[in-house]
Amino acid sequence: MSALVSFGERISPYAFLAVVAVLVILRTLYRALFSPLSRIPGPFAAKFSSLWIVHQCRNARRSMTLLQQHEKYGSFVRIAPNHVSISDRSALETIYGHQSGFIKGPFYEDMSRFSVEPVLFNTRDTRVHQRKKKYLSPAFSAKNLSDYEPHMSAQIEKFMTCMHRHTQNDGEFQLDFNEYCDYAFGKSFGFLDKEEDHLNLITTIDGRGEVLNALGHLPSSLRPLMKYFYLDPFWPKGLKATSDLASIGTNAYYQRKDQQDSRKDLLSFLFKAKDPDTGSPLSEMEIIAESISFIVGGSDTTSSTMTNVVDIVSRSPEIQEPLTMELDNAFPGRMSAGWVADFQTVNQLPVLNAVVRETMRFKPTSSTGLERVTPAGGTLIAGKFIPGGTLVSVPTLSIHHDETAFTNPENFDISRWLDGSPSDHLNSFFPFSLGPRACIGRNFAWMEMLKTLGTIFKLFSIERATTLDTEVREGFFMKNSECRVKIKKRVPNMGS
Repeated sequence: MSALVSFGERISPYAFLAVVAVLVILRTLYRALFSPLSRIPGPFAAKFSSLWIVHQCRNARRSMTLLQQHEKYGSFVRIAPNHVSISDRSALETIYGHQSGFIKGPFYEDMSRFSVEPVLFNTRDTRVHQRKKKYLSPAFSAKNLSDYEPHMSAQIEKFMTCMHRHTQNDGEFQLDFNEYCDYAFGKSFGFLDKEEDHLNLITTIDGRGEVLNALGHLPSSLRPLMKYFYLDPFWPKGLKATSDLASIGTNAYYQRKDQQDSRKDLLSFLFKAKDPDTGSPLSEMEIIAESISFIVGGSDTTSSTMTNVVDIVSRSPEIQEPLTMELDNAFPGRMSAGWVADFQTVNQLPVLNAVVRETMRFKPTSSTGLERVTPAGGTLIAGKFIPGGTLVSVPTLSIHHDETAFTNPENFDISRWLDGSPSDHLNSFFPFSLGPRACIGRNFAWMEMLKTLGTIFKLFSIERATTLDTEVREGFFMKNSECRVKIKKRVPNMGS
């Protein structure tokens, strides 16, 4: 030991740094060229550094790039020195299933760090996740969803009233559908009242999602420094958006808390929830954190999916016609401004369900691969042994475009959900993920989407305002940059 100290005292600082640099280079070369992952193909740069995948996220194109990489290299693609993307549906249960033993990767640490505190979605600790799930699950039970439907209908009615006002006297109205879907906190943020995003909420959420998606792949030592990287405003602006969202969500929480009414919504369940370990009410910070998570993980993702449906259907008369005919037959004569489709009926409509499913397959809002850590000792995944500690992910977009599961996957084709048994396709369809970390609000989201879309397409004729391709950007979620459409009141089909 004394010899080592003596050596440390004699060596110059420059020589010491040179030794460290050599060791880092040797370690990098070993991981790139000689580690157990070295035989897995992928972009050359990704073997040496995570900067390759960071670059794809920085440019908001991760999922589309990975789709191309899997088409080039096959089911296994090395996207970082210690990260393998796996486009094989047999890997889904292995990695994300209830008995998998895989935990969320370090990617989620920054989402947790920039939250008021860790929430159900981003916590990596399985015990904390189980505790949170115990008090959140009741909010999404079948009974509570049924109780919540009248309030959801009231919000949809408010949306329809706005659209009716602009299309009165058989006029045509243009709007960006992105800005009209907000049901967070069981109370609109006021977009429909002011008919504008006066809080800049959409830009804030998008900026936050894009920067956290890129930040999560950087080496942990670099992450705290990126808010000072002014050479690329993407980083400081995006990180500012994380704090802005926290402020917007916190203010919305206090406004909702001060409302003295008996309305049932997602926050009302949190107000009444008890800590399953102590029996005490939840702390205010925990409620605020989960509330903010609802904005992104609930309202924003659902509205993005509905925007995708409107974008696709408004460009396709051959889809809109059978859809409206089905709605006219299911709801004859219902064309008044105050009418809203009920969930029990729309949930049984095959064309509407097929349109939503095909949209979520063709253009999933959550397109990225959800990062997990391979358990110690390693695991056989889709026929290949992956060492313990390796980061793995299964990209939703790639699975949903797998030609072995979906014939002509690049075609938007609702008939795949109408002809024969859709269960064959459901085995490769996971827009809400699966296993213990699957989206807890998936039934809520499904009800909101079918009710809203069923009402819109029953009452209005919608046409895209441009023939140009829709621009898409991806943060943690994939979203349209705009969805400007022309809306007119519908003339119902004969006999409706």
